[in-house]
Amino acid sequence: MKLQWWRVRSRRTLAVALLLGASLAGVAAMPTFRQALERWPAADYEVVVFHRGAPNDDAQELIDQLRAGRAKKFANVDVKAVDVSGQMDAAMEDLWTCQTNPAPPWVVVRAPNTSADASPVWSGPLTEALVGAVLDSPARRKVAEGLLRGMSAVWVLLECGDAARDEAAVDILAGELHRLEKKLTLPPATPGLHSPLPMRVAFGLVRVTRTDPAEEFFVTSLQHGKVPYSARPVAFPVFGRGRMLGGLVGREIVADEIEQACASIVSTSANESKDQSPGRDLLLAANWSSIFDPGAASSVGTPPAKAPSLDASPASTQAATLTPRSGWRTYGTAGGALAVAIVIVASVAVRRLKSRSS
Repeated sequence: MKLQWWRVRSRRTLAVALLLGASLAGVAAMPTFRQALERWPAADYEVVVFHRGAPNDDAQELIDQLRAGRAKKFANVDVKAVDVSGQMDAAMEDLWTCQTNPAPPWVVVRAPNTSADASPVWSGPLTEALVGAVLDSPARRKVAEGLLRGMSAVWVLLECGDAARDEAAVDILAGELHRLEKKLTLPPATPGLHSPLPMRVAFGLVRVTRTDPAEEFFVTSLQHGKVPYSARPVAFPVFGRGRMLGGLVGREIVADEIEQACASIVSTSANESKDQSPGRDLLLAANWSSIFDPGAASSVGTPPAKAPSLDASPASTQAATLTPRSGWRTYGTAGGALAVAIVIVASVAVRRLKSRSS
């Protein structure tokens, strides 16, 4: 949109411009990762349990455990029980008929905001192991712990099983994240914060083995909707309340790509809508509201794990203004420029109005 300052006709229009500029400037001063942590609720995964007739006691107990995952573990899940012997709505009937050799009770997990014909993240028989695997896992716990402690992002490295490739990826990631903790900086002032968490540039790294049974659901969800690159390691940056950007595959795990992703996460953002930002939400069991209450008893739905870090010492808080790199992964920086433009427009308009009245 081309701004035309000569169309400012009245003091009322000028006041609106000033308020809008101040509002945008305030939003733009907040780094993307902190805005995502404080203001972007994680979208729910739909967990559908298909059963035939009334569930027996064991099945009902497992269904109750899934439902309790939201209230007790703070997992972003929406659990539905559907009787296939009764009247199903069209969407559930289509989902049921798309399953391959299902044996009720049967669980289907769907990602947030996906179309009706999209493939599910997970499907299989209802078991105690499945309930635990869907709601939580050790790696996801580490990711959540790091984010709840105020880390800018936690990188998840999905290993390929080739020790040489995996270790090379770890070395590059760890080295670059250490470097970027010192290079990337924060705005000098950040209005609008509601959490007492310290503002800092800090990154964590969590390694996930593809063949780990405890991480089977997590591995599947990381690759959902994408071509699985089983022969190469893949690195995913996760920020906010489990918002994940697209992964870097194999030879893409290089300094320039890592810096672009980290810069986009640390950069200021005027985009208040999560839906208009890149990435997708992971299923994590974490009490995100605890960031506003330092006295909260538990931040993670399961026993706390050691927060992921690159070394024993926390990263120091940076204080200068970040100029993010350009690139398809960098987003949310236009708001700052727009805010400056509006302030300039308002200043020019003030002078013109004064000259007219004199």
